[in-house]
Amino acid sequence: MLFHICDPDSILEPQLAETGAFDSEPPSPLASVSGGLRAAAHLLLPAILIVLFLLPLFGAPFERDQGAYATIARGWMEGALPYRDLWDNKGPLLFLWYAAAFSLFGETVASPRIAAALAAALSLFFVRGAARRLYGERVARAAGWLYALSFANVYLQVTANAEVFMLLPLAAGFWAFAVGVRKGGGGWFLLAGVSTALAVFTRQSAVLTFGAWFAWLAVLFFRHPAERRRWAAAAAWVAAGAVLGALPFIVYFGMRGGLGDLWFAMFGFNVAWVAEQSFWLKFVPPLFIEPGPLVGGLLFWVLCAAGVWRLARRGGREGGLLLAFLAAAEAAAQAMGKGSAHYSIQLLPGAAIAGAFGIPVVRGWWASGGRLLRAALAAAAAVTAAAVLLAYLQPTADERFRVQYTWRDYADDALAAPAIAREVARLSAPGDPVYEWGRSSQIYFLADRRPSSRWLYNRAYEVDASMLDEVMADLAARPPAVVLVTGEIPVPPPLAGLLASDYGPAGRVEYATLYRRLPSAE
Repeated sequence: MLFHICDPDSILEPQLAETGAFDSEPPSPLASVSGGLRAAAHLLLPAILIVLFLLPLFGAPFERDQGAYATIARGWMEGALPYRDLWDNKGPLLFLWYAAAFSLFGETVASPRIAAALAAALSLFFVRGAARRLYGERVARAAGWLYALSFANVYLQVTANAEVFMLLPLAAGFWAFAVGVRKGGGGWFLLAGVSTALAVFTRQSAVLTFGAWFAWLAVLFFRHPAERRRWAAAAAWVAAGAVLGALPFIVYFGMRGGLGDLWFAMFGFNVAWVAEQSFWLKFVPPLFIEPGPLVGGLLFWVLCAAGVWRLARRGGREGGLLLAFLAAAEAAAQAMGKGSAHYSIQLLPGAAIAGAFGIPVVRGWWASGGRLLRAALAAAAAVTAAAVLLAYLQPTADERFRVQYTWRDYADDALAAPAIAREVARLSAPGDPVYEWGRSSQIYFLADRRPSSRWLYNRAYEVDASMLDEVMADLAARPPAVVLVTGEIPVPPPLAGLLASDYGPAGRVEYATLYRRLPSAE
């Protein structure tokens, strides 16, 4: 069906025939209603499809990152301040999404996933809007359907991670920028800056999108001297929007004495952490490091690559803007030097629009290509369908979750976490602090226990071993009723000494070794 949405000879042309510009008589009311219903269907059905694709995984378990977000969000709702009292290296807007989900849908594992599905569905309207402004209704329609279908690729691990929530402000920023390019007016570029800043305060990798905006504006500034005033003003408005979008967070954390903690968590730590990762892997797309998302969306990526090739050949301002946006997303995915599948979620808005340009290219390959090329395209479609069906035909959400994470121990750990949490809850009382040396942060949320230290998992220890001094001080000030060891990093001597003196073995559940505080230590 999608191959017939775009005409290869008119993909960038105004759709005059559709709007009635060539009609000698005004359209009948019935035709107008029919056209309106078709337009609404092309707008709403893809959004509903996104929710339906994500629905079968609402009941899957929290993995460790989402457990950390949930723990911090609940702590924030109870009066704790993120970063100062409960630490993670993501933006504060992500925790607000979780807090809103808990307020609206209850403090359950499914709640953030419902919110994530709604955020992804809403982002579709901005993806379509940007495509329509820049490239016309046909491209927008194809991009909308491709964007919706891309969420069938469960191997991207679209659950309730930061990248999914980032899609909404990121796509809104692209739409506002596109409107500014077409209509002019500083307000649109201001809105683009605000929206992109909100994306940054959800997931810091979106900061590279500002690089795309300013690079594109700089090219036009130097190539077209007569338009320099316009593009310089646009850049100033985007910068002003970035400051305006960041200001509420700066004021909020500054008034509470947590501005330094915010800066370190969002930027200082992440710069150090990126430096710790493999240098050469930063030049390899995550899709090739962890190929699950590549296989699960193979036809989608083929269309995207074909569209990028076509746009690069055509040139032009609008094509250059999309390529810059897509390049920033790919750079953000690669910068970490890791193969985490969900990093590539940031590619979806730009990739869907590029894929719309790839549809006529692939149609041409199919029509004029030889038997080998047709077989390759058919194989890409078959591989995509088989990978998607493999996940969705699993009988339970847990089994779908295993497939989604390609049967790794990472998924097994998440599935085992509820059993560990039940034992932690049994060994402690409501209100007791507990502490986990490892990365299974979801146990705090599942056991309904608060962490003894703001360093609620040991990722920071990999970058700065001195954080252990603060952990030990926290454990002395707020002795945990239970300590559990789940991580691959060996227990450091100071913590091992505390366990030997003040705690007794309380058994092993799944991959967790538990220690309970001795009465003599109280």
